[in-house]
Amino acid sequence: MQLLRRFWAPAIILLMVAIHAAVIGYVRSRVARLSNMQSSAIEIGLLRFQNPNVPDCTFQFQLHAIVDPSRRFRGEERLKLNQMPITEAAEQMLRQVDASWLNDPSQKEIRERLMDVVLQHLDEPLVQRVVITDWLCLPSQSVGLHHQVATAGH
Repeated sequence: MQLLRRFWAPAIILLMVAIHAAVIGYVRSRVARLSNMQSSAIEIGLLRFQNPNVPDCTFQFQLHAIVDPSRRFRGEERLKLNQMPITEAAEQMLRQVDASWLNDPSQKEIRERLMDVVLQHLDEPLVQRVVITDWLCLPSQSVGLHHQVATAGH
């Protein structure tokens, strides 16, 4: 009994330290596991097009595909393999869309059509949805001048 009275406080402190260390170790392992996970977004590429209904603007944006994380490698492989045909078909489709779609902030119709284009070029349903980022409407004259300067330098 004397031994219990003498060591109860240090025993509780050691127990609290052990529990605290276990909780910290668990949290750190979860954070490390999350930081090693790859994003399920795969960049398809930069698209640039001009729509005849909006002649003073050249549109440009980044297109990304969201794939099932468990099939990320397969999705990335198939998208890289078909990157150029997807880009070409997407730009052709975008040159013909209704001008109101280009002014829609939610870009619902454009994203649906781009999703159709992407799925047409894949032999399996790997893509869950497409994401548009960095949407720009560049003045057509400045894009033309930049393109002329870039091609004249080569």
